[in-house]
Amino acid sequence: MPMKSQMEQLQRIASLCVALEWVAAYPDLAGRDAVLKLIGEEVSTTIQGVIYSVELKGGGGAEMA
Repeated sequence: MPMKSQMEQLQRIASLCVALEWVAAYPDLAGRDAVLKLIGEEVSTTIQGVIYSVELKGGGGAEMA
């Protein structure tokens, strides 16, 4: 995966984190829980995609720290 794609995925996570602030103020508890679960799954999937891509390139070593 090109670095541009990785950056786009990370920017997507940043946007989802901003959405979490909005969801935290949502008054309907059931709706809030459902949206939080969806956002959490999306963030997790996106992060796993970036990790997989970096590991494929051999960048998962100490130099990443």
